[in-house]
Amino acid sequence: MGLIDIFKTDIEKMEENRDVEGLSHVLKNKNKHFRMRAVMALGKIGDKRVVEPLYGALKDKDQEVQMRAVEALEEIGDKRAVEPLITILKTGNEYVRGEAAKTLGKIGDKRAVDPLIAALRDNSEYVQEEAAGALGKIRDKRAVEPLIQTLNNGNEYVREKAAKALGKIGDQRAIEPLFLALKDSNKYIREEAGEALVKIADRRTEGTLIQALNDENEYVRKTAAEALGEIGNQSAIEPLIKALKDGNKDVRKTAAEALGNVGDQRAVDPLILSMKDIISETREETSEALVKLGEPSVEPLIQALKEEDWDVRKRASQALVRIGEPAVRYLIPALKDRNEYVSDIIVKIGAPSVGPLIVALKDRNEEMREKAAEALAMIGEPAIAPLIHALKNAGSEVTKKKSPENH
Repeated sequence: MGLIDIFKTDIEKMEENRDVEGLSHVLKNKNKHFRMRAVMALGKIGDKRVVEPLYGALKDKDQEVQMRAVEALEEIGDKRAVEPLITILKTGNEYVRGEAAKTLGKIGDKRAVDPLIAALRDNSEYVQEEAAGALGKIRDKRAVEPLIQTLNNGNEYVREKAAKALGKIGDQRAIEPLFLALKDSNKYIREEAGEALVKIADRRTEGTLIQALNDENEYVRKTAAEALGEIGNQSAIEPLIKALKDGNKDVRKTAAEALGNVGDQRAVDPLILSMKDIISETREETSEALVKLGEPSVEPLIQALKEEDWDVRKRASQALVRIGEPAVRYLIPALKDRNEYVSDIIVKIGAPSVGPLIVALKDRNEEMREKAAEALAMIGEPAIAPLIHALKNAGSEVTKKKSPENH
């Protein structure tokens, strides 16, 4: 075994024994590979004792050792590392500066905000990207204007990170620039801008979002619908209902989802019509919205069971099963309609249907009684105990009527 192998084994033993002092001495070794392995070992130990030696490693003459030290400090996340990391952010090589920015974001100390804002103008796009991401994690409003400038002028990866950061900070000043970014030629920037807008949107931006439902750009319309659904204000109902007829399938689907989130029963009939949309995903989201709306959807969904389109009938049936107990009292009378779906839905709802079905056994309509009995038999075990109880009560009533006291 050579000297290098022996030294490597010693470092592994120090790590195993959590020997911080021994590893600190290795950081002074002339061999950069030993120093680097010592830094990595200190990072794995990860307790507070390793912070001081890792500070020293940030000043190592070899930038690869510096890089490992930055990575180790990122894992530890100790605030005492902030000042040394700020220094590295200004003086290290490109990758060390980028890692320093990333680590400052993870630590989250506001002392790093101004240096990170300066790093948005670094000559390395990698450093700019990591600086933008770090500012998003710290969420200090001093970064809003610089990030807006970066969103308008940076490299596409940097702009993507700037959009995401603005969403995390959540400042209203970012709304207009983010709307413009929804029209960017890069789809990833559009997606990040859209997600950011949804996070920032509140009632103050509602008017702008409603107007955006008429924008010529489909991605703008889709994002506006999503944001209005997140806000959940009922003043958006009519514009969202109109968006159910948008020429773009994604806008229609998002409008349906938004209407489900807002929860206003004015949306029920338009959503029922949207169950006939030519796009399956839109139909699916429409059904989901009707389930969220709950009981107000039940009677229109029962009517939809009579539609010629089997897919509409299937989705209406599935929605009624998911609505569950609130649907039962409307479904029991519909047993008379000889619709094959009604009985099946009642059975799938299960236990909540049992009580109303037992009451239906006394209905004057013979077909209703037969259908109720069939449904109870198909429900099976959950119906047995309530049926026995009902029969006992019925027997008691008969006995009372036949008693001499009652003649």
